[in-house]
Amino acid sequence: MGVLYTIVPLDESLAAYIRDVGGVVPQWSGPSRNPTPQEVRAVCGELSDLKVTMYSPPEHAWQIMIEGFHDADDEPWTLLNVFEFNGDETQPHAIWFDKGWPSLILRIVRELSAHCGPLVIVPDTGCNPIVVSAHDDVAKLFATWEHTREGDR
Repeated sequence: MGVLYTIVPLDESLAAYIRDVGGVVPQWSGPSRNPTPQEVRAVCGELSDLKVTMYSPPEHAWQIMIEGFHDADDEPWTLLNVFEFNGDETQPHAIWFDKGWPSLILRIVRELSAHCGPLVIVPDTGCNPIVVSAHDDVAKLFATWEHTREGDR
């Protein structure tokens, strides 16, 4: 069994909830939005230290498998999914990660937030969500996120 991570644009009501549960919300201006598949493709294409395999319709759902080059048990990996892909890679779409290393998910979401504004990672475990912005340090986010203190990588 693995964790599903839903990625949600930050808005005022979500920011208020995150503050209420003790989370940190950065200052931001303007709306946050979902990434476009084109932005997702570009960010994942920059992961030169990992093997990136892209699957897209009509044969597959719109997905990207990100994994190490050698041993899947000892190297970061995750499966990124574009929700209800409508055929237009320039339109924002909801995304989610099916399992994987939280440190890698934080890294990818941080890079996407440079295009979209702050994004929130919501694990399906009941742990509190975390806000990720383009200026965050992934190691610091990882160290402070309640979800990663349960033994995840």
